[in-house]
Amino acid sequence: MKLLECFAVGLAIKQTAAIGFSTYAQLVEGADNSGQIAYSKPDRSTTLFLYIQITPDGADHSNIISQFNTLAENYGSQGISVIPRVRYGYSDGSIATEPDESILMNDVSTWAGVFSNITGTIDIPVIQAGFLGQWGEWHDGQYCQAHGTADTAADLKIKKSIVDTLLGSGHKVALRYPQDHQAMYNGSRTVTLHDDCIFDGGPNGTDGGTWPSDDRQTWIDYTKKVSSNNTFGGEGCDDAGDATFDWSDYGAVCGSDGIAAYINAFQIAYLNAYNPKKFQALFEDSSETDCVNAIQAALEQWS
Repeated sequence: MKLLECFAVGLAIKQTAAIGFSTYAQLVEGADNSGQIAYSKPDRSTTLFLYIQITPDGADHSNIISQFNTLAENYGSQGISVIPRVRYGYSDGSIATEPDESILMNDVSTWAGVFSNITGTIDIPVIQAGFLGQWGEWHDGQYCQAHGTADTAADLKIKKSIVDTLLGSGHKVALRYPQDHQAMYNGSRTVTLHDDCIFDGGPNGTDGGTWPSDDRQTWIDYTKKVSSNNTFGGEGCDDAGDATFDWSDYGAVCGSDGIAAYINAFQIAYLNAYNPKKFQALFEDSSETDCVNAIQAALEQWS
């Protein structure tokens, strides 16, 4: 009985471990990924935010799968976790949107299997749903022309099939838009969210379209309901259509209404330290250590 109790406690600790800052990395199918695969100690981070860019041509992806498995072994053995997102593109690094449904769903099934098989090698706190749209961000692709109930029933069915297939890997999955979450998993915390445009307009912005400007508070409330303290995270941005926040203003970034306060308000667990570039500059500025420490401490409160 005592052994079972100890195992249960250990499992609970593992599931609620802090993430904090994540370090950007990518594997590109057909490119030289040797530098990414080899272990390199992340700066102040225990998690890789990993783009896996695959070709949209129906390939079996065996080479990049092997490379991912090697990366998982190299980093997992050092206690580093990975948050993956699969997207489409080419060996020169250029991005593409999703292929037709038959190829798309075969790729989703393939990678769900890869993420399932990797269990025990490296920890995956959450999988970002990916696959659809530009950068795998669920916008501007053939099956993601709109969000939530504004999208077609056929496209929502494909979206849900992607998430359900990834959930079959045994890992938590994060959606990009709360509207899609409500349409497919209304109110459920089984699926969480990620935000690719945190703080683009400061504390009162729409986060690059995460929340429609005409109904902002409704979607903020929904986001908090399903994702706060539920492996919610992402990265900042300064290039969305309504971006107004000045990331070079360290007083604003580090102030009482800055990033740390925002993290606590939404109970955000991880943040890419390298986007936007002006935030990376702060992150790497030795004179701003106290600010970076405060942001990290805020992140590590939430799982």
